[in-house]
Amino acid sequence: MGRDSYLQLLENVLAQVSKTVAKTGDRSLDLRPQLAAAAKNTYITNLGQIGRTLRRETSHVARFILKETGRAGALEGDRLAIQGSITPEEVKKLLDVYIREFVKCPTCGGIDTRITAEKRFRFLVCDACGAKNPVRRI
Repeated sequence: MGRDSYLQLLENVLAQVSKTVAKTGDRSLDLRPQLAAAAKNTYITNLGQIGRTLRRETSHVARFILKETGRAGALEGDRLAIQGSITPEEVKKLLDVYIREFVKCPTCGGIDTRITAEKRFRFLVCDACGAKNPVRRI
């Protein structure tokens, strides 16, 4: 096998690897929270769908939003009732922080992750690269 054929084979392999990485690691999440205001409350009406898109429990996402805003609220089925008014931009920023902390793999940047519990600790485990990183409890 000559040097030129080896380099050509290597280029073919690298081209295939880069296509695979682009398919799994470069996906992005475009979440659009739908808000409704009634009386003194703001409702995120599609929180259940957001949780399913992120592959996280709706209650986990709701606890994060309530804790980060410092407001009282309650999960009512697939929607979250928050006391007071909150803008769609604030909710979008909170979801971006949630994705960065609890969804996106810090090693490869992939979004195919899950949260596992081991004793008292929680870990973000990446299905794409196998990385295991600690995450905080909410």
